[in-house]
Amino acid sequence: MIRPLTCPICDKPAPPPEPGGNRYFPFCSERCRQIDLLRWSKGQYQIVDELSPERLREELEHQGLDDEFGDE
Repeated sequence: MIRPLTCPICDKPAPPPEPGGNRYFPFCSERCRQIDLLRWSKGQYQIVDELSPERLREELEHQGLDDEFGDE
């Protein structure tokens, strides 16, 4: 079953970006798109943990993606 796409701001359904469809994708509306832009401009989206090579490998192993990048 495919999970319906939802707006990352308000969790309402966000129709896919098809011709004549949702031009605000991945958001549901202009309002949610503007909220996201404001959050970016205020610096509210941040990477707070430093990602060392060891931590990256652990994350990839946890997600089952370690084989895609090979061993160095």
